[in-house]
Amino acid sequence: MKLAIVGGGISGLSLAYYLQNDFEITVFEKEKWGGKAYTAKVDNYLMEEGVNGFLSNSPKTLELCEEIGIKPIKANENSKIRYIYDEKLIKIPLKPMDFLRSDILSLRGKLNVAMEIFRKPVCDKEESVAEFATRRLGKEFTRRMMIPMLAGIYASTPEITSMNADFPKLKRIECEYGSLFKGMIKLKRGGQPSGELHSFNYGMSEMIDRLKQKTKANFIKKEIKDIDSLKEFDKVVIATPAYAAADILKKYTKLSSLLKKIKYNPVAIVGFDFDSISPVSFGILTIKNKTLGILMDKYIFPNRNGIRAMVGGQRFKEIVEMRENDIIKFTMEDIEKIVGKNNLKIEFFKMHKKGIPNYGVGRIEIVKNIMEEVNQIENLYLNSNAYKGVSFNDCIKNSKNLAGNIVLQQHLDIDRKT
Repeated sequence: MKLAIVGGGISGLSLAYYLQNDFEITVFEKEKWGGKAYTAKVDNYLMEEGVNGFLSNSPKTLELCEEIGIKPIKANENSKIRYIYDEKLIKIPLKPMDFLRSDILSLRGKLNVAMEIFRKPVCDKEESVAEFATRRLGKEFTRRMMIPMLAGIYASTPEITSMNADFPKLKRIECEYGSLFKGMIKLKRGGQPSGELHSFNYGMSEMIDRLKQKTKANFIKKEIKDIDSLKEFDKVVIATPAYAAADILKKYTKLSSLLKKIKYNPVAIVGFDFDSISPVSFGILTIKNKTLGILMDKYIFPNRNGIRAMVGGQRFKEIVEMRENDIIKFTMEDIEKIVGKNNLKIEFFKMHKKGIPNYGVGRIEIVKNIMEEVNQIENLYLNSNAYKGVSFNDCIKNSKNLAGNIVLQQHLDIDRKT
């Protein structure tokens, strides 16, 4: 049987790998293989256009690396050093005693966090991250910790991000144990791993290239604009962003309309190198700057010799209307204000006008409705980071699960015909 996968990002490529022995596969990609998991080479510099790496707490990603014969590398000890910028640099404490000594929160803020253990859980409604964090840990914690964290992970803000969609494990911990602290203490005793940041010697594109080499498929550079252009295939998987899937599937009016409801956060990646820049660390997240964070890639992985700034997001959506030179200029100004700099050596720029899916309040119901619609269309599937998790690990795990479902459905179809 012939299967088409539209979209050559990590979701499409990993799905093709998992299904290569069951179907004759063709993968279509309109731009570049890997999507936002792409490492740009500029002179002697490696600059990630999107994803920085993956955490080692997902067995599916590590298993896939082993199967295709590529060895991930762990970020060095500098990756554990992280800062927040709130008019000054504040080192994020890693241990309870360090938290007590730190000036990351006031004494009142720390006491508010300590009271979390006595607060009643709320399990009967969907909450924003701001509502959840303020209710359980206090306003100061939300401002100092959740605002920069949401900016760094999703280029979003706590007010418009769904706790239930983005952090379902924490919601389950609250409801199962009555308290985050109680639950985390018990889970720690159970040996739950937290994972460590990994990448590859020459960036994320190294895995993309190896994955293609190890996959039996026809790889075609072509934009697919309409599902009807794929009638020669027995099954079709749309592994594009939701807004692109909406256009491809426009003949299915209700499904297309639902897909358009998934919003994306804009983000620009601005890369630099200087003669000197500090502090040596994983990076810095901000609370109110147009620059959401600074990733000190040069200090955490080998063969990296630059830094990258994430700019824009929901905090500064106007970035999509700005000129490249103006974005670079204000990013440079932010970097100088936050950490200083010494003699510019290189600039790099990549704009993602629709960069990261926004897992906002209400999106759980939207995704549920999308899946109900697509399940009514025979031999059509959706697979991207818009639906069940945005991370690199999520994409691989979801591809593995979908591959199993597609093969199972194929066997059921054969049994029904015989």
